Amino acid sequence: MKKNSSILRRFSLKNRLLTTATLALLIALGLIGVVMDKAFKEKTMHLVKERLEGYVEALIPVIEPTQNNKIMVHEVLPIPKLMQPVSGIYAQILSNDFNWQSTSMFGVDLPTPEWITSGKTSFDAPLRYQDTDFFRMTKGLVFDTEHGDIPFVVSVSEDAKHYFRELDEFKEKLWTWLIVTSITLLGIQGLIMNWSLRPLKRLTDDLADLEKGKIEKVKDDYPPELAGLTTNLNQLLENERGNLDRQRKTLGDLAHSLKTPLAIIHSEIENDNQINKGLIAEQINNMNDIVEYQLKRAAVAGHRTFTVGIPVIDKLEQIIRTLNKVNRNKKVITHLQVAPGAEFFGEHGDLMELLGNLLENAYKWCDQNISITIKTLTLLNRKRTGLIIEIADDGPGINKEKRELLLARGVRDDEKVKGHGIGLSIVSDIVESYQGKIEIKNHDLLKGAHFIITLPP
Repeated sequence: MKKNSSILRRFSLKNRLLTTATLALLIALGLIGVVMDKAFKEKTMHLVKERLEGYVEALIPVIEPTQNNKIMVHEVLPIPKLMQPVSGIYAQILSNDFNWQSTSMFGVDLPTPEWITSGKTSFDAPLRYQDTDFFRMTKGLVFDTEHGDIPFVVSVSEDAKHYFRELDEFKEKLWTWLIVTSITLLGIQGLIMNWSLRPLKRLTDDLADLEKGKIEKVKDDYPPELAGLTTNLNQLLENERGNLDRQRKTLGDLAHSLKTPLAIIHSEIENDNQINKGLIAEQINNMNDIVEYQLKRAAVAGHRTFTVGIPVIDKLEQIIRTLNKVNRNKKVITHLQVAPGAEFFGEHGDLMELLGNLLENAYKWCDQNISITIKTLTLLNRKRTGLIIEIADDGPGINKEKRELLLARGVRDDEKVKGHGIGLSIVSDIVESYQGKIEIKNHDLLKGAHFIITLPP
């Protein structure tokens, strides 16, 4: 069983498609051949029956009763082949003491027709006699005369060898054309298969180039069926590069931030005078703060291509309940609008940090009112949705110079705007890790700070 499953796994997608399509095509053409052969037999047999019925009906007018209560047949017959020896069409007429045979039966031995009652017909298809096949139509009739009824039987037989020869010729042509059609369709099918699977081959080549470092991302000109795959793959690559860049940046920032306190401690230790323990303790606390900050930044998980959505309303209400308890004396009024079904596709901790820091700043700086609006964002070729998060307060707001400084890339912790602390830096890192963007304005209605976060799907 394991060996068979291993063989199936190695069976390429192209070979699987070709094999199944070929089998389906051969089965379909085989069924078509069988159905057409059967239909041809039924149709030709029906024509034979109609023809023999016509011969029987044509003979009836040349049969007459005689005065001595017998029957006679005219010499001139309506069917020329009946007057030609061994023509393949043979007629027999039977009465009580009368047995007539057409000239065509000269030298041909046929069995005597069975006697059937008037108005009945019998069709033998085929009638096997002395290793020869015949078709026979027999009809029972009666003449009503002054001297009484004269029953008789009219039978017309046809040699079946012509029928079976035509049937064999039809079969040969039918299956020849079906085989030619099968070969042609298989060739066309192979071309279609190669053309249809070409994007997969190109994707395989792109992945090989990606592995070798020749390209940085997969091309985006694939058919719609592969567009979602390539888009997710490119996003996954961007996520990994982003994580690596953030780790390098975090290590660089940490090294840079620790230089100053380490230099102060080193200088104090080398000082010949008495060591200032307070100064060393202060620098150690500073270093602890720096490490804690950088660890928080490093903990940002970032965009995840494959993850389950987290309902935003649940986490938002949880954070609001907590902040209302902490700031119960301020009696903050929150105006909440969340789009139905809004979900965050990422890490739970990132969502809590993002909403928690923004709302904590809003609670800190507002007079009484906070506006929270969550909208969904849809993009072409993406099955899941993104988010637009807007949080505003009626506090003093943030002037333009500080906004630019807060959003500037590469600003270190010792350069952060006083009063807004580490929180907004973490928010900025989270938004950046999800390939999103952040805007800071003054709210038109509340007049305070207005943060607009856009997180693409």
